[in-house]
Amino acid sequence: MDNTQLTPEQELEILRKRNAELEAQQAEKDQIIAEQLEQLDLAEAQKGNTLPVVAHDKKKYQLLAAKFQFAGQEYKAEDLKSDKDLVKKLIEAGAGILQEIK
Repeated sequence: MDNTQLTPEQELEILRKRNAELEAQQAEKDQIIAEQLEQLDLAEAQKGNTLPVVAHDKKKYQLLAAKFQFAGQEYKAEDLKSDKDLVKKLIEAGAGILQEIK
């Protein structure tokens, strides 16, 4: 489409839509970067330990056992890496399986 045929209002609307698209893309990139930085931080905290370190509310927690039971179910260390809701429940319950890293 030739822009010389558009009114200034039409051009402005096109630019606003494009700006909104770019802002959404930037927000998505920022989210990805934040997640990667969190994973890097956890990996650094885990150095020298075979059990994973997990995060919740910007705090890091060391898992103290490879297997544990919670709410009548058995879990493995790997379960905590992918289940942030489980991490939250363990912390809220004061489960001794996680130790805060200061």
